[in-house]
Amino acid sequence: MLTPSGNAVPNVLAVGIDAAESSYVRKLIDHDELPALKALLSDERSRWLSVRSPAHIGSGAVWPTFMSATEPSVHGMYSEWSWRPETMNLVRYHGLRLPPFWQPLVAQGVPLGIFDVPFALPIGVANGFEVSEWWAHDSTSEGLQAGPPEILEIVRRSSSHPLSANRFVDTTPDNRTDLKELAEACSQGAWLRGELAARLIKETNPRLSLLVFPEIHHASHQMWHTTEPHHPVYSQRDLDEGGPLLRDIFRAVDKQIASLLELAGTDATVLVFALHGMRPALGFPAFLGPLLIERGFAKLTDWRSQSWSQRALSMLATVKRHTPDALKQLYYKTAPTVATHKLARPTMLPVYDWEHTCAFSLPTDQYGWIRINLEGRESRGSVPLSEYEETRDELEKLLLGLVNEEGQSLVADITLTAATAAMALTSPLPDLVVHWEYAAFAPTLQIKGSGVRAELVGKKSTGQHASEGFCIYRGSDAANLEEVVAAKDLGRLITAPLLND
Repeated sequence: MLTPSGNAVPNVLAVGIDAAESSYVRKLIDHDELPALKALLSDERSRWLSVRSPAHIGSGAVWPTFMSATEPSVHGMYSEWSWRPETMNLVRYHGLRLPPFWQPLVAQGVPLGIFDVPFALPIGVANGFEVSEWWAHDSTSEGLQAGPPEILEIVRRSSSHPLSANRFVDTTPDNRTDLKELAEACSQGAWLRGELAARLIKETNPRLSLLVFPEIHHASHQMWHTTEPHHPVYSQRDLDEGGPLLRDIFRAVDKQIASLLELAGTDATVLVFALHGMRPALGFPAFLGPLLIERGFAKLTDWRSQSWSQRALSMLATVKRHTPDALKQLYYKTAPTVATHKLARPTMLPVYDWEHTCAFSLPTDQYGWIRINLEGRESRGSVPLSEYEETRDELEKLLLGLVNEEGQSLVADITLTAATAAMALTSPLPDLVVHWEYAAFAPTLQIKGSGVRAELVGKKSTGQHASEGFCIYRGSDAANLEEVVAAKDLGRLITAPLLND
């Protein structure tokens, strides 16, 4: 039997709505579609804050930044797959070396409840509960974990998330039935998540309850077009407008937040937040690798120069590229996540001739990422430190000059992650982060002056991340807060009421 901590209600309730677009949330609040959030925002102790996140570097940076209370330049995460210069290859994110901001509270014996913070693995909460990957949009491949042992038993006996069976991997934005079934699964999943979280809170009475709803993140990628059906980027494809399906998922999450607010009580400090948002897209451009080869920045190893293992990987990559979509969908439905990750890693990069490669593209889940093959940083680096800034400037000029046959720009802007060559020498991040104009999402894009076939990946995605997040903060000190809070500082707001006791 679980032993409650003795306090009647949580002192702090923090609820993350992963990738909830702030402008859309405000719109739904204004139209009385989210009564719980509207009531929370209307409280005289509440304020709406903007959250500044590192989503402009990559969506994979936001939760590690929140969790570790450090910037991406420190923790090094920007994607589910990160570059490792010592091996000249990629590694899957596992989260094992990022201590979360709540770890000191655990050491002090403060009762905590942590539920499905993306990328956060259990750290040994003994007083309260912690649950990881009950269902996660972003997975570490570790699978479901929970503690203490009696909590794991409760979680295992609870209903599983409707998305757990992978039966929705072939959902497409062109099909109303697909969208409707996905929306229903996400809404049902939000309800089950809220019910399970509420039960665990009642059982253990933690002083801090921190939980995240990832269902809106998952759905928004595939049905953002239902919120802006007439956006020009969608005119290139016959998409089903889908009706108010995404709104219904927001309402389902709002209903669960209402229950959690009631459980927390009127005296609790409350934060409802999103670290980043969403905006229109149509798949993700994936032509940077071939373009850098075409323009002489990178070179592939020819077949005769490859080792037998490299040849095997090249053949496997070719087979994967030409596998019919239906067969790929069957594979992702039936294969364990760990197996898909192990098979994916060796073929995510082509076999480069590193001696003659000065810059290369990293696998993307949204933006373009380019890494310079820098001597003293990459184990097989070819660009001297003295030539780093010149090489970077050449790449930036090339990218900003890209246009389609109609003369429309393809690149909106570029983030340079290291101001100087000396800073780049220890940087774990891509050196250039390319943000696309909407013209780059054309299914039949032709780059002017280039013979590269401009392919799109993630073609079922109609939403990509926007950088700004939000936080509705209710607490006695709300009036003293700045209007903008950095994602890395949200943890401080969450724990401050406990530290001030």
